[in-house]
Amino acid sequence: MVCPCRLNPSPHTHAPLCSLILRLTSIGAWHPLFPSPASPASPAFPNGSAPISDPPGPRVLQVINMLVDIVEWIDKMHPFWRRRGGRDHIFLFPHDEGACWAPKVLLNATWLTHWGRMDLVHESKTSFEADNYTKDYVGWRQPEGFAKLISGHPCYDPVKDLVIPIWRPPQHYWRSPLLSAPSKPRDIFLFFRGDVGKQRTILYSRGVRQKIYKLAKDNDWADKYRVLIGDGSDVPGDYSDLLSRSLFCLVATGDGWSARTEDAVLHGCIPVIIIDGVHIKFETVFNVDEFTIRIPEGNASRILEILQAIPEAKVRSMQAYLGRVWHRYRYANLPGLASELRRYMESNVADPLSREAAELSARKEVRLPRPFKGDPAVDDAFATIMQWLYSRIPFTR
Repeated sequence: MVCPCRLNPSPHTHAPLCSLILRLTSIGAWHPLFPSPASPASPAFPNGSAPISDPPGPRVLQVINMLVDIVEWIDKMHPFWRRRGGRDHIFLFPHDEGACWAPKVLLNATWLTHWGRMDLVHESKTSFEADNYTKDYVGWRQPEGFAKLISGHPCYDPVKDLVIPIWRPPQHYWRSPLLSAPSKPRDIFLFFRGDVGKQRTILYSRGVRQKIYKLAKDNDWADKYRVLIGDGSDVPGDYSDLLSRSLFCLVATGDGWSARTEDAVLHGCIPVIIIDGVHIKFETVFNVDEFTIRIPEGNASRILEILQAIPEAKVRSMQAYLGRVWHRYRYANLPGLASELRRYMESNVADPLSREAAELSARKEVRLPRPFKGDPAVDDAFATIMQWLYSRIPFTR
């Protein structure tokens, strides 16, 4: 298992996920996948690896070279890579644009990524120049550049790869019915709080966040339709509480993958996906059309019209389906995490305001999805990934 991370100051992005998954490898969570004593799970082989990219040169250049070096080292020191051409190796790509810049030497391996972009010919859409994999970098140490090492493959292959959820800590969704808080009235019709591109280049979000934000501001959607779109200065309040009160939640790309899918699902809010040619998290595991709305980027300006036309029966059906899968979008099966989640659940159940809201809800209507009552450590995101990987073993032989 190789996890190519980069340093990131945010506690809620991909660096903690790398740490979490590598921690799980250290306690043997991968062992069911490696029954052979000659497997990568044996003491003679490292369970996990986490190269950290850093200057000089673009970040993508550094990690590309590290990954090539890792494969060369494995091939030189062990029989595992050549034995099956890398098909039984797993690489985690948590970066903004996932495995778009993965070196071609990894093509046969399984990629776990947050970015399910599928077009064969693609260009970087990041607004961070250090992450731009389209712009080659030629230097005296590498006069041939790096483009030739990565060209000719999609960012993600739905046949062999998996788009996985990002890490969200329990406090991020502490007011959600997923943590046994009462299901609140969904009095916010459409919600998005985050970067809406005020200081970004035109590449950011493919222009979708900017377009919808402008429509919402110019047409007073907040007062007219209970639509809250903007950044923290536009939409104040507790983020988890706002999400748990929202019926629809916008999911639009940022510099690559968007965390809004998880934010929506973890709060029982129906994701409205406006990202063309991209699979969302676990799209090849679940029938995501049962709990999401897809709108082509070209129809982004019609979002309000499209959502208002959805029948109430369809909305409730999607909410009910969310209640069957939302626990699989959180990471919860480490002992400390599970204990923290249980504390939040107990606190939400014991809160007098929660009990009052639950009684009021029971008298008026059944609000969906219903509050989660199960064991938070069962069938979480990591377990789902493991189950999918186990199902793929015959295809790696």
